[in-house]
Amino acid sequence: MGGEEGKSPLAGGEGMGFTMSTAHSQPAKLRRIPPATYADVCGQNEAVEAVRDLIELPMKHAHLFAAVGVSAKPSGVILAGPPGTGKTLLARAVAGECAAHLEIVSGPELLSPYVGATEQALREVFERAGRSTPSLILFDELDAIAPSRATADAHHQQSMVAQLLALLDGLQSRAGVFVLATTNRPKSIDAALRRPGRFDRVVWMKLPDEVGREAILRYYLKPLKLEPGMDIDALVADLATATDGASGADLEYLCQTAARLCVKEVVARGESDSDTAIAERHIRLAAGGQ
Repeated sequence: MGGEEGKSPLAGGEGMGFTMSTAHSQPAKLRRIPPATYADVCGQNEAVEAVRDLIELPMKHAHLFAAVGVSAKPSGVILAGPPGTGKTLLARAVAGECAAHLEIVSGPELLSPYVGATEQALREVFERAGRSTPSLILFDELDAIAPSRATADAHHQQSMVAQLLALLDGLQSRAGVFVLATTNRPKSIDAALRRPGRFDRVVWMKLPDEVGREAILRYYLKPLKLEPGMDIDALVADLATATDGASGADLEYLCQTAARLCVKEVVARGESDSDTAIAERHIRLAAGGQ
């Protein structure tokens, strides 16, 4: 992105393949809508369904909530679970499915050594989201942004949490702005953030079961050029059984490793790219290294 927005680490989409929209109040160049969909989030059906209920329904159907006499404003949602389970991907998917502007606030990037700078950056995020409705603010690694003030070792951490609390409490006046957060350590988040009206809903994203691993493997194998005649069903079934405890990120890496082994072999033989195809042995060898 160009201009002032492109310089900010909180711009919410640099290098993430976001598309632009002109269907809302914010100018097209400032709205960032990720291309991700729910189909990209394999092996997490329960989490997808929960997020659709808590975020998509009120975002897309606010008039129906009003018709039955309740506010469409949802409570904040925390996506919790081990690394590599697709928490950030699910947040991008709900924004993409709802054609919502996405602001991604990364904990490490947000922190500043200058007094008041972090708090100002937080306010700017909420202001941009308010100008770009419908919008979704994603706090990636919320435990880094808002650790418990009882254990915070610096005044600026306590001040940052207080600022975030104030901004969340003001969301009732920001129609069309929704909030999500991800964390591997939900118990480390300041308790005040988990009160009703703030981040009081936790959606757990577990490591995928065997059925989930099959779906993930099919997803990552689908775009690869595989040797003709490969029995994909049998291969995927074997791999899903052999990779118990693997995350989605682990399975993606398995497929990338198979491609790398294939390329290495082709280069060693001096063949052309037209002869390059991933064989079953490359995939099984990659799986053996998991």
